[in-house]
Amino acid sequence: MKTISSIVFLLCSLLIFIAYFGLLYEKIVRPQFKKMGTADFFFWGYFVAILLALDVLIVRQFIKRLRNK
Repeated sequence: MKTISSIVFLLCSLLIFIAYFGLLYEKIVRPQFKKMGTADFFFWGYFVAILLALDVLIVRQFIKRLRNK
């Protein structure tokens, strides 16, 4: 169950990363189509950084489990 929940978390994080970088692309390339202000953009950047750190920890845990088997 722990493995399944970790995989689901990784997949949800991947979707959030894709959405964030899509918004980053639109903000840089097409600034006339801004979807969010600068404060919201940095808030989501901070949120994505935290998710990335958690993903790294989960992947490290998977690698350790695979090496121990």
